[in-house]
Amino acid sequence: MSDQLRREHGLPVRICFVVDKFPSLSETFVLDQIAGCLEHGMEVGVVCNQTTFGKDAHVDDQRWRDLPGRVVCWWGGLGRYRPLLRKWSGKFWDKLSTAIDLFHARKLRKADVIVAHFGTNGLRVARVIKRGRIAAPLVTIFHGNDVGGPMHDNTLGRYKTVFENGVLQMPVNAFFRDALIGTGASPAQVLVHHMGVRPGEIEYRWRSWESEPLSFISVCRLTEKKGIEYALRALARLPRRDWNYSVIGAGELLKQLKRLANELGIAERVNFLGARPHVEVKQRLRDAHVFVLPSVGAYDGDLEGIPVALMEAMAAGLTVVSSYHSGIPELIEDQKTGFLAPERDVAALAAKLAWIADNPKPCEPIAIAARRKIEADFNADVLNQRFARIATELAGMKAPR
Repeated sequence: MSDQLRREHGLPVRICFVVDKFPSLSETFVLDQIAGCLEHGMEVGVVCNQTTFGKDAHVDDQRWRDLPGRVVCWWGGLGRYRPLLRKWSGKFWDKLSTAIDLFHARKLRKADVIVAHFGTNGLRVARVIKRGRIAAPLVTIFHGNDVGGPMHDNTLGRYKTVFENGVLQMPVNAFFRDALIGTGASPAQVLVHHMGVRPGEIEYRWRSWESEPLSFISVCRLTEKKGIEYALRALARLPRRDWNYSVIGAGELLKQLKRLANELGIAERVNFLGARPHVEVKQRLRDAHVFVLPSVGAYDGDLEGIPVALMEAMAAGLTVVSSYHSGIPELIEDQKTGFLAPERDVAALAAKLAWIADNPKPCEPIAIAARRKIEADFNADVLNQRFARIATELAGMKAPR
């Protein structure tokens, strides 16, 4: 119905993304999905808590400034006080924030479809819909901590309002799908939608380490769930000594991880590079052999979805090593498209790395299979086309103004 409506009126579907910070280097999947919607003729706008234009040169792209639907802060000038208000209001935060959300809800009214990234933002929009302030269908994309945290606290039922007032829940993996259905979401309204990468923009390049130092690399935020501590501990056990390890990313654990590398006696072979532009990340991936990301469930419940960094590494021809965690086994099959070890099992992880170090030739067909996996199941071009089709169909559900 919506495709016909667009043809008759010659108007694009208006899709509004609700996110926290925009644009965000750690959420390139949001930027890629927005780009996909623009490519499919949609009018895209963003409502966020905070804009970062001029604050992060790595993603400060004119494309995001010039979105047809504009980028606006949900709370306007009051948004800068949001962290302070949250701290001050304590147990009354939900009521206070919802009241302010309702007051500024007009910023969402022109949308034909609203896409909330992360369950917390979906909950905010669902509360506004429940009170009749907006009528657009709501799609909520669940990524990681928005499921893992509530599972840890036994509060996943907080999303009941989302299930009742949204039209579609789109977890990024089947593990989250099962969790949402188990807590009350209708199976008919839960659809796994992977994030992905564009293989056409990532050159596949196999590099053997048979006659050169073995180069390991990780690209991630330096938080507990990324498991870099266990990568360092496993590498310290590696019998082969001609290796180096580059860690790209910033985060609260940087000083602690540097100290650990020093304590393990491997600091001279580990290079913490901090945040880097995406173009540089791609180049460093081309120059490395093995991508390591032994993700773990954090002690506060934070979980991975399926890390996009793993997808990029697989598309680029690296041998990938990760863990049996959350949705990662949906991407990596042990010894078929990469290598997996149990979470926090340093001995098992070290054994995987040692086998890889000694067997470069058998790793090449695994890398080829990994690239094919990305092309088949995690291709952002295909996924964005699917997402745009779903959003266009949902646009016909909007109640008349």
